Amino acid sequence: MRRTLIALASMAVLVAACGSSAATGGAPTGAPGSGSPTDAPHGSSGSAASATPAGAPKTLDACTLITADEAAAALGKPVDAGAPPTPGAHSCLFSDKGVSADGVEISLTGIASFNPDQKSISGLTITKVSGIGDGAYYVSMGAGYQVLNVRKGQTAFSASVLLKGASDSQLQASERTLAMLILGRI
Repeated sequence: MRRTLIALASMAVLVAACGSSAATGGAPTGAPGSGSPTDAPHGSSGSAASATPAGAPKTLDACTLITADEAAAALGKPVDAGAPPTPGAHSCLFSDKGVSADGVEISLTGIASFNPDQKSISGLTITKVSGIGDGAYYVSMGAGYQVLNVRKGQTAFSASVLLKGASDSQLQASERTLAMLILGRI
């Protein structure tokens, strides 16, 4: 289960890295859990920083952006309390309490990796979404694998719901709901 969600998040990072090209002068940075400077302030662990309207840095922890009850509502089944999938990761994984590979992952990503204008590549489709934060886009990796990437100010995050048997539109609706909850908290 964790491997599946980590692979899903890694695919989203791959797309973000592909979007940072020589044409934009960017380099792949800000991968969730990479420890990249764009992920978190120097020396922090498990959080990322963004600027508040007053300019003072705000430290975020992915595991505090949604509750287990909210993750459970997205899945339609109970989940654990949520924890980083790997030590030092800037993400939080809420796994179902059963034996299936269903879960919700929220990842704080570097603002430099947020690129809704990148082109789709073989096997990955990028679709801009309006009405969510200051910008948002889905990364689709085929039936059942969707990741919603969102930016608000200088904070970027992704929400992914993995639920076997759910349609892409169901996954997108759940991810959108979670993103709107998160946007109200950052």
